[in-house]
Amino acid sequence: MKRLLIFLLLLPLISAQPTDWFKAGIVKTQLNVSSTIDLTGRGPNPFLDSLSADVIFVPRNSDFVAVRAFETAPSAIVTADRARFEWHSPAIGSLPYSYTSVIETANNALRVSAKIPYPIQVPRGFEDYVRPTKNIDSTNDKIIAQAKLLAEGEDDLFLLVGKVAAWTKNDVSYNLSSLTADVSQPASWVLENRYGVCDEITSLFIAMLRSLKIPARFISGIAYTNSPQFPQGWGAHGWAEVYFPGVGWVAFDPTFGEFGRVDPGHIKLKESFDPQEPTTVFEWKARDVDVKVQDLKLSAIKLDSSGAVPLDLKVSVAPMRPRVGFGGYNGVVLDVENTADYYVGADFSLSKVTDMIIIDGDSRQIVLPPHGRGRLFWTVKVRPDFDPNFQYEIPVHVNTIRNDSFDAAFGVGKWDIVFSKADIDAEISRLSVSQFDPLQLACVLKDDAIWTDVGQVDCLVQNRGDKELSVNVCFKECRVISLPAGANAPVSFDVPADTPGAHEVQISAVSGDVAKKAVLTLVRLDTPSVAIKDVRVPDEVWYGDAFALSFTLSRDSVSLPRNVTVEINGGGAKAVVDVGDLMAEQEVRININSAQLYSGSPRFSVDVYYKDPFGKEYSSHDTASVRISGVPWYKRLFGWFADIF
Repeated sequence: MKRLLIFLLLLPLISAQPTDWFKAGIVKTQLNVSSTIDLTGRGPNPFLDSLSADVIFVPRNSDFVAVRAFETAPSAIVTADRARFEWHSPAIGSLPYSYTSVIETANNALRVSAKIPYPIQVPRGFEDYVRPTKNIDSTNDKIIAQAKLLAEGEDDLFLLVGKVAAWTKNDVSYNLSSLTADVSQPASWVLENRYGVCDEITSLFIAMLRSLKIPARFISGIAYTNSPQFPQGWGAHGWAEVYFPGVGWVAFDPTFGEFGRVDPGHIKLKESFDPQEPTTVFEWKARDVDVKVQDLKLSAIKLDSSGAVPLDLKVSVAPMRPRVGFGGYNGVVLDVENTADYYVGADFSLSKVTDMIIIDGDSRQIVLPPHGRGRLFWTVKVRPDFDPNFQYEIPVHVNTIRNDSFDAAFGVGKWDIVFSKADIDAEISRLSVSQFDPLQLACVLKDDAIWTDVGQVDCLVQNRGDKELSVNVCFKECRVISLPAGANAPVSFDVPADTPGAHEVQISAVSGDVAKKAVLTLVRLDTPSVAIKDVRVPDEVWYGDAFALSFTLSRDSVSLPRNVTVEINGGGAKAVVDVGDLMAEQEVRININSAQLYSGSPRFSVDVYYKDPFGKEYSSHDTASVRISGVPWYKRLFGWFADIF
């Protein structure tokens, strides 16, 4: 009687997140960031007049991220892109500073719903995102050559970016060595040595994109992993955002294998052109004082999660051969269908099983257009020295980074056929023959954002089949185009944008039962506007006490107010705060020492200066006043003269 032995799975491959985090609709996280400045005196009379630390490693509000709380110690000036800590005449010693933030992250992302043709014209204002930097040396000859090799024959921007991301993940090993962990190496070094940490892997990914004139930027933050290299779970992490015309900045993490989105365990803290840009900027006025700054310490705690986000893919797995002989090869086929109306990228891993060898790695990636289909393959080999008195069953277990699992099995026995690797390779070649729709539609806006009331969308209708097609192309109106086999036809439409804001542009192309759709977003700009709201000061303060002047900056326009600067003047006090670009509503808090004031009733002017994308300057104004009790008579006299002159 034959007996059946089922192999047990070894530990599955390390995934980047616990299951509930990946599938949750909303995740709430507490982020803790801290550091210390050590001050050491030299000589008999060290003196430190002032010191400031601008922490620009802070969470930001966005379409899918809400900063619910932000507390600092000591009190700091908090703006959209930084927390500014200030000390006046501090004692020699250590100055700790920190912030704690509660962040809600929606498990969502900007979606690319239409084929965007490659190559693209770099949009105006994005030129810096295709230029080389110190570590992202995109003009290196080898980087250019590798990128061109990947881009050869690819005319779909998202598929090309996904191809570069997959190549980077598969061909560069993650290696937390002392050489790269302490001093980040340039992208050309990573390409030459084929290993690095997340910052370096991402730098190479961005460098190849920039060499292809695709805008990309570096994202720094913190992310969760259960890798044994990070026993604390959370760690500083770097990934990328790629600009897609008509859509916006879309996240790609080649280290984690996340293409077109990142999981809610990624907390974004900084955008930059290069990974080596500083996270904190220091200034001080001192004499005979040494200032030593410790690295930022980051930690996070998951507070809560809710909801669930389903997988956008329909997946099935099967072995190529239901049975193989001892020492034989087999193949694993994963059929993947994108059920969504947008591009989806995913990473799949075949789990290691006792006595089965996975050839050429266990990780595979796939990027699919809306409602597209594709296949992934693994080649495996079973060991030759099984007990001939038994028959065996090998489990096949494929999982995603979300821990979605897909299972199958195949049998192994003494009398089964021993397939060679060449047999399996031939079957993979046969099953890899691509099936595609003959009709293709690719569209791009002439300009993503316009100041006039009419924009333009340019489309390319493609017939990749061997028969002539009659195609009905529509936007507001329809046009019928006859396309010979293998031909392309350009089609352009005017896009009305009567009011400021976002306008959806949806183009369709239909030929018989085959339909293609392109969805883009055109933004009609307006004059940037910043409102100063809810100006708050205490009614009365005793002389010598500190108090806060706080207010909210509200973006009241579609156009992004750029280079926002706040100036506070009054009563002998003056402060300047650089807010940066005002993405969303931002609270500003200014700490004032009343001993610096010379008036019993100081009146503060609050002036906000900002620019439009063309550099034209605008401003907003408000005032606030407070009563100071106990002001010395000589201060009041000085204030009286100052008010006159």
